[in-house]
Amino acid sequence: MRLDLPAPRAGRGIGLTPLIDVVFILLLFFLLASHFHQWRAFQLDTAPVSRTDGETPADQTPALLLRVHADGALDINGEAVAPARLAEVIAEYRGRRPAIAVVVAPAADVPLQALVEVMDAVVAAGIDTLRLQ
Repeated sequence: MRLDLPAPRAGRGIGLTPLIDVVFILLLFFLLASHFHQWRAFQLDTAPVSRTDGETPADQTPALLLRVHADGALDINGEAVAPARLAEVIAEYRGRRPAIAVVVAPAADVPLQALVEVMDAVVAAGIDTLRLQ
């Protein structure tokens, strides 16, 4: 006895077109749903300071030494400053000497985000020359 079975259909696989469509829709969704930060840049002078033979310290631009400690504490020229008052204190120094520069000296284990926040506060206080030591 012979049974006639239907022949298997060839070419019936999973189509890739719907999969590609879904991937593009997800890509579009994530592009539209993401939040892009507005990137700001500030001038940073990291070149070493060198003096010529005829130059005296009085001829140089006055500078403040701002130390950033690992625990988040700040001090300007050895005097402790609260992080919330940093921009205000630097603005007071700038009021006395408009051409003042700030040298930021972070400790070895200061988080980068904390350092960037300190540098943003310095720039917000109106300082034109910022150096990283």
